[in-house]
Amino acid sequence: MKSIRETKARRSQSGQSMVEYAIGIGAVAALCMVALGVLGHICGDMIRNVQDALNYNGQKATHQGFTVNPSATPWVLD
Repeated sequence: MKSIRETKARRSQSGQSMVEYAIGIGAVAALCMVALGVLGHICGDMIRNVQDALNYNGQKATHQGFTVNPSATPWVLD
């Protein structure tokens, strides 16, 4: 028969691993939240720059209306 001390030790080890697992998941979640926040600010800045260019005669491209520069040469894949 197992002693009470052995049972408590085993229970303590499993509790410790669960805490470590929870800390790991929390760290990954926090990292993802920071990354999404940074990407959100970058996207917001890009949208604001487009709005300023459209509405307030801000900086405009030299070749407006084209996604690709018309004088660009196509890629050659051999």
